[in-house]
Amino acid sequence: MKLETFFQKFNLFADAPNAVEKMRDMILHLAIRGNLSEQPISESCEAQLLKADDFAKRSDKQIEEPMQPAFSLPSNWGWVPLGHCMHLVNGKAFKPSDWASEGTPIIRIQNLNNKDAPFNYCGGKAEPKYQVRSGDLLISWSGTPGTSFGAFVWDRGPAVLNQHIFRCELVNGVFQKEYLRLSVNARLDEMISRAHGAVGLRHITKGELESIPLPLPPLAEQKRIVAKVDELMALCDRLETQQRERE
Repeated sequence: MKLETFFQKFNLFADAPNAVEKMRDMILHLAIRGNLSEQPISESCEAQLLKADDFAKRSDKQIEEPMQPAFSLPSNWGWVPLGHCMHLVNGKAFKPSDWASEGTPIIRIQNLNNKDAPFNYCGGKAEPKYQVRSGDLLISWSGTPGTSFGAFVWDRGPAVLNQHIFRCELVNGVFQKEYLRLSVNARLDEMISRAHGAVGLRHITKGELESIPLPLPPLAEQKRIVAKVDELMALCDRLETQQRERE
């Protein structure tokens, strides 16, 4: 669906059940297909693709067979396996006996999905690889499909990472961080389809996550997409507020 069609249909489904949630999903899917803004043909992602390939070669990445892309992209975009644009660092397997009443907050999945969820704390000094700062990209890779999986940009200061969440060390000059968060979240269906485990509690392996292909626009286009998505998500927030007031 094109952006113009989205706005033409907006009033028709604005009050439907789960309308706002569906609109947010639609916005993400439009974004990673290049349907939110025009793509100047003079812009290219060729240099970004070279940087991703170089990182994969230097780090001797053994990426599993990449998943076949599910849709076409604008001619000046490309595809990059997730593992070619970042190094994934898993969190620490904290035990209840490791928790303290004060110290550095421990980021669990519920702290990503709900900013009001209480923290557990680490009273000692955590290894540097487990330390998180504002601006770090995090990907939760285990839990309940539909509520636990997702990408987040941490914005609440120094913290320590719990297991089942990856801290992403990005390759410079391939993805703009906020666009990368949108791109991963728009591909959650693919992520969950590769997850293993019992119904209600599943996880995706590091190798399978690294093999998921992500749409790669030129960097300038990534910034325009993020700005447009922010604008549309703000409209969804206002609509959600209006619905609550009516209820």
